[in-house]
Amino acid sequence: MQKIKEILGELDLNDMEIRVFLGLLDMGSGVTSVIANNAGLNRITTYEALKRLSKKGLVKIRAKKGSSVKYFVPEEFDTIKEKLEIKKKTIETVISSVTEMKSYFDAKFRHIESRPEVLFYEGKEGIQKVLMDTLKDNPDEILSFSSAELLEEGFDSSFLKEYWNKRVFLKIKTRGILPDTEKARMDFNNERNQRELRELLFLPSGLFSFKNEIDMYGDTMLIISLTKGVEHAVVIKSASVVQGMRSIFETMWNIAKK
Repeated sequence: MQKIKEILGELDLNDMEIRVFLGLLDMGSGVTSVIANNAGLNRITTYEALKRLSKKGLVKIRAKKGSSVKYFVPEEFDTIKEKLEIKKKTIETVISSVTEMKSYFDAKFRHIESRPEVLFYEGKEGIQKVLMDTLKDNPDEILSFSSAELLEEGFDSSFLKEYWNKRVFLKIKTRGILPDTEKARMDFNNERNQRELRELLFLPSGLFSFKNEIDMYGDTMLIISLTKGVEHAVVIKSASVVQGMRSIFETMWNIAKK
């Protein structure tokens, strides 16, 4: 019974219409008063539902010769199947039209998304979610300011491994600037960096003592603070702000290369 209700719902029948149709189907044919009793509804509600079902081509109205009494008969299964096929073709046509309009929708959404936006996330779970989001749009490259010590203290090794593996799977390269520490040199050796599509440069730790992480990808910048007890992340979506930070990164990158 539930499956039949779901199928009738696909034909845009409301609950009352489904009850009336099933009540009629159970009888085979009948007058309004009897159908209403079988469906558990009042006569007026049932009659209005029968008229709508008739307009939708799911119920036939019959009148005996010389009588004004109307009898209602449900359409056969093949009619219901045919209507479902028509709906399927209609949906496929709409999907095809939407696909053709993709460029139009993309242009509209780009206009909306071009407005600056700032999002705030709290706690380690929120930070992990937003860090995973850096891979969602499959950017060509991620630029980062970070430190080996920050990564070790702020994230579980299993999470970092999952994140790095996914980034490599998506073939997303990254360039990062880190304080030059023994741990950084040990954790991120050349062989590992090459395997994980990572290019790093180091600045003297005395001059570049970095306590947070900043990631830049597309027109988005992610700032992560892992201060114990108040862990949070800020996401800034602004082409001009990110462009400014990219310029700072590239300047420091060139300095670190010398």
